[in-house]
Amino acid sequence: MRAIYISGQGKKSKIKQKLLLRYINRKKKNCACIVIGKDLKQDVELIEKIESIQIPISDGRWLFKFLVVQILEYISTCQNINIKELKVALVTNENNDLISYYIRELTEKSNKIKIITNHREKFHIIEEELYYNKGIVLEISNNKRKGLQDVDVIFNFDFEEDKINRYKLNDNAILINLKEKVNINSKRFSGINIHSYEIDFENRIISLLDWTKYFEKTELYESYLYRNDKIASIEQDIINDKIAIKSLIGSKGKIKEGEYKNILDKTYYLA
Repeated sequence: MRAIYISGQGKKSKIKQKLLLRYINRKKKNCACIVIGKDLKQDVELIEKIESIQIPISDGRWLFKFLVVQILEYISTCQNINIKELKVALVTNENNDLISYYIRELTEKSNKIKIITNHREKFHIIEEELYYNKGIVLEISNNKRKGLQDVDVIFNFDFEEDKINRYKLNDNAILINLKEKVNINSKRFSGINIHSYEIDFENRIISLLDWTKYFEKTELYESYLYRNDKIASIEQDIINDKIAIKSLIGSKGKIKEGEYKNILDKTYYLA
């Protein structure tokens, strides 16, 4: 990826900031994103000036949606159960290449996969493909009262806050918001609401660069991986670099591993 990395090492004078902004302006036509170092995250004024140049700042959101399998592996490990025991829902109004990829992948791992959408017609082709080629009946629903009531893990790809709150969630569900932070209004909801994450990985090229330590791993790897390519190719790089979820993050910070086990206990032993 053609990115600009701003580490924030050393004191940044106003003159240096002006030179930096001038440099970014010159390079913006050939720059896909900017990665901000850990030390600069609190410099709101500088970040606002960079945003005004209208180059995306890496925040891990693009990468997040490619880590559905890794997230499920992490949750199932924390709960000490097999992925096939988890009932999973993909919440989306789009059926793009990535969604279709996950439908195929997840139906190979479990027969408890559900699609929640307002546009069932967009899933007609893959629905027929799975049924006629593999004998799999893909569950598709828009039932706001029952659609998510029995789901353990919900991947919200693109529903905004007001839309997801129209659905009755399983009180002990794990909700992963891949696009943006979403608050759940239901007072009954006692599950886990996730909007961010941390990763570990093993990439030889990145590990050889000493300056990478000044950046968040999530944003650094996103800038390295980003490209327009086949989904399978991107996912293969993620596998090759041994990307693993280090932690998932909610509104109050990192979710402790024990919380996933507590959710499991509520879901399965009170059922």
